Amino acid sequence: MDFLTIILKPWPARGICFLLGALGALAFAPLFIFPAILLTFSCIWFLLEQHLENNTSYLKLFYLGWWFGLGHFTVGLYWISFALTVDLNAFWWVVPFALFGIPSILAVFTGIAFAVIKIWPFQGISRAFAFAATWVGLEWIRGHIFTGFPWNLAGYTWGFNLDLSQLASLIGIYGLSLLVILLSLSINFLVKRNAAERNAAIFIGIIVLAGWFWGKNRLLYPEEKNSPSLAIRIVQPNIPQTLKWKPLEQHANLETLLALTDKPSPLPLKAVIWPETAVSFFLEHEPALRKKIAHSLPKESLLFTGALRRTPPEQKPMQIWNSLIVMNDQGEIVGFYDKSHLVPFGEYLPFRTQLDKIFGKGSIKKITAGTVDFTSGPGPQSIQTAENLPPFSGLVCYEVIFPSAIINRNQPRPGWIINVTNDGWYGKTSGPYQHLEMTRFRAIEEGVPLIRAANTGISAVFNAYGQTLGSIALGKQDVLDVLIPAPTYHVPLYAKWGDWITLSLILSVLFLAFLFSFIRHPDE
Repeated sequence: MDFLTIILKPWPARGICFLLGALGALAFAPLFIFPAILLTFSCIWFLLEQHLENNTSYLKLFYLGWWFGLGHFTVGLYWISFALTVDLNAFWWVVPFALFGIPSILAVFTGIAFAVIKIWPFQGISRAFAFAATWVGLEWIRGHIFTGFPWNLAGYTWGFNLDLSQLASLIGIYGLSLLVILLSLSINFLVKRNAAERNAAIFIGIIVLAGWFWGKNRLLYPEEKNSPSLAIRIVQPNIPQTLKWKPLEQHANLETLLALTDKPSPLPLKAVIWPETAVSFFLEHEPALRKKIAHSLPKESLLFTGALRRTPPEQKPMQIWNSLIVMNDQGEIVGFYDKSHLVPFGEYLPFRTQLDKIFGKGSIKKITAGTVDFTSGPGPQSIQTAENLPPFSGLVCYEVIFPSAIINRNQPRPGWIINVTNDGWYGKTSGPYQHLEMTRFRAIEEGVPLIRAANTGISAVFNAYGQTLGSIALGKQDVLDVLIPAPTYHVPLYAKWGDWITLSLILSVLFLAFLFSFIRHPDE
């Protein structure tokens, strides 16, 4: 039995797809084994072509893609199940769903990509280009449907090279996904007898090479803007998640934050950044606590801290927001941002009414502390807090993973982006590193410096080109004092047009795929 016969049989082919999907996940942070993604899509295209030529049914093609996605997302997202170990007694039964259930759902998108390509009536490189466009279109849908989960998009595998990553300022992360898949598939056509297909494949390689030169030049000659740098301090307290919400530990945790904040600095600090829900009190209703915190702040500086907000105690029903609160050195709250993109099952229970009817009221709990679902905020905002500070755009936790959804286009462009987060849930897994890389790409796309303050894993500051100005390692308690530069003078192309760039690229590649359909093969 030859190899082609084996890969055309359903279960051997599905097993190969699973392994190839798992291999491709190694190209993401923290490993960044970029050849893995090239080999994965090159091999999967060879396998897929054999099944298409054998007239495999739509359903069987879907299964191939589904198994590919299951391997890809199980290896890439295994760290999600680690969050449940914080309270394993309550959530042990959810671990299998987190480990395999979420990848199973996400694999539906890869399954659809494998199946619908059969509709394309042309063969060769025409079909390969159509597959790449379809894949990215489904990545975009995955990033938006049912609140969206655009984690580990193929474009993030370019994170191994900051020069090539600069292309995100032009075409965004979805454009980079398109480029890496086209490059991977093009490998198959370098050995084809058809010269036109070989030339098309070589042209993709030339585009990547040109992008590398362009990105290198962009970093060598950055735009200069005459504005003073802003001195800030990030505080990473590294408080274990198991202690973060214990009532007896609340004041000890606060004292840790205050002691780190009070450390002397060589810089004239104007802002101190604490991580997501750093304060486990409702600051708006605790004036004495605000005064205590204010005493530790540098003179005429502001504190930006993650904290919960709630409606007044007398107001029913109670509402709670996961917020970024801004406080001055007098203990006055001068601004806030409420998280708008909430985590399903983490910060609220979808279909809570229906679940209560099926399992009994209160039987199913959200993973975070408390029984009340968080309320969603109004969305991205440019917030001005002081005359001597530029407006900022606030992001809480995984809001930073959503391309073209972190800045309000109808308001003045912010001078900096503040992302408060807590990756302490995920321990020393790949999750915090993947989260960090997505943060870097948002800075490049928007051309705006981005400050990431984490309880742990990993605090960092990126300039408008995604270069790291400083960081605090995973699992370490420390402070980071940095001068924040200005945004790029010119607004990057992707920051201006966002998803319109993505749509234009997908349609352009589909048009090229149609043009390639006129290529005649030697055996025709």
